[in-house]
Amino acid sequence: MAITVKEALSLDILQGFEVIAGRKGLSNKINHVAVWDYETPKLIEENFSPEDFALTTLVAIRDRIDELYGAVEMMIKVGISCLAIKNIYFDHIPDEVIDLADKNNFPIMTFKDTFTEDVIVIVNKAIDEKKEYENLALKIDDILYKNLNEISIKKIAHKININFKEQNIVAFCKKKNNKLVGIKSFSDKEMEEACSKVIPYKDGYILINTFEDAKQNDIDKIILRRLKWWGFSEKEYVIGISSLYENLGSLSKAIQESLYAFKYSIIYKKQISFFSEIGINKMIIPILDNPWVMKYYKEMIEPLIDYDKNHETELLKTAVKYVENNGDMKATGEELFQHSNTIRYRIERVNKILNENCKTKHFYEELAVAIRIYNLIKISL
Repeated sequence: MAITVKEALSLDILQGFEVIAGRKGLSNKINHVAVWDYETPKLIEENFSPEDFALTTLVAIRDRIDELYGAVEMMIKVGISCLAIKNIYFDHIPDEVIDLADKNNFPIMTFKDTFTEDVIVIVNKAIDEKKEYENLALKIDDILYKNLNEISIKKIAHKININFKEQNIVAFCKKKNNKLVGIKSFSDKEMEEACSKVIPYKDGYILINTFEDAKQNDIDKIILRRLKWWGFSEKEYVIGISSLYENLGSLSKAIQESLYAFKYSIIYKKQISFFSEIGINKMIIPILDNPWVMKYYKEMIEPLIDYDKNHETELLKTAVKYVENNGDMKATGEELFQHSNTIRYRIERVNKILNENCKTKHFYEELAVAIRIYNLIKISL
């Protein structure tokens, strides 16, 4: 349970740090911040530990810069994560040290105005928060996957936040670029909003909101305001939101619904989706792992994939757009830049292929379900 060098560099306190060597080692893990003052290379081996973030002014060798090579060599041997040098005694690091760091993916950074004491406090705080978040993520996994009863779920929920109320609604938010850069701290806001909790989870964030007495008619507006207050804007994040549940023991359902609604947002290119508004997908998304669903998918979709491959056609693409346009030939043709008669011919061909393979009796209804499954599986792969 550590942060990476890259995550550390995203902290405000390290904004003035410049990486001058070992950029390929930015994924190195940091478990502790330590100061290199007067240790010789041998004392470095005795006093430092693997995954330390070493801070120094190079005071120990301020008259002997040539000794930096041996010190860095020892740090690499020990397994230290990186070295940050405050530019007090030296403005230049020897080229052979840069080469050594690059060769061993050992990040070396330089900085000027930041106090080392502040770096120690804030980076160590970030490490502690990361550990806490990872423990909370494990609790979310327990809630989702351990098949617990409502009493057990409520106990875990109160370990996450003892101030949780009974009513709950959950949002799952993920950066549109699909990457979390650095560590986002919510500690200040959590002091003000004691009945909620934000937890980094699966490269996104779970936001658990609880209430004493929220009205169903107002809940959509309330949760949108809270998302904005927490910093989850629709411009930056893709968001899925659960239904409102009256019992904290139902938190597993709320969390799962938020994940399903998020997946719906991804598939249909929505910025934000409410589980209560995703229609038939409320039934389809939760059963994607069912073997009978996969069997149905293979019977309906794979013949179209094979036909397109063998005949260089676009029947599957046409079927997808046809379903997305609710069976409207003209709208499908306009979207695909084809005449509606061409679309009609393609859909008739789809109908014939499917009847040959699985004897569909209700063509459009079955095709619509199969296409929805296809879209969901395509995103999941």
